[in-house]
Amino acid sequence: MRLIRTLFLLCLATLLFLLSIANSEKVTAYFLPENLTSLLGIKISINIPLFLIFFSGIFIGLVIGFVWEWLREYKFRVEANNYQKRLFRAETELSELHAKENKKDDVLTLLEKVEMKN
Repeated sequence: MRLIRTLFLLCLATLLFLLSIANSEKVTAYFLPENLTSLLGIKISINIPLFLIFFSGIFIGLVIGFVWEWLREYKFRVEANNYQKRLFRAETELSELHAKENKKDDVLTLLEKVEMKN
């Protein structure tokens, strides 16, 4: 499996390298449409290679996707955290009940506390 993953990543890197060499001519990227630049009087543009526009679009899309997914899973993380707190309280209560039952044998109580933590 490691070999297949390495070969796939090597092929992907080669493909991206060839794509960047084939599209290395400089293009002008405008940050505002023409109608808006004439209305505002601000013309912001930059000359960069075409492959940088392509790769930056992919990168920005990935970042937006990761943030969107992180925000979407927020309720699941909160719910898991609440369950973790409830589990901790239940384990603490159970160990206290066991301690009350085994007051006579302190060694057994200590062993059960260690067992509950593991």
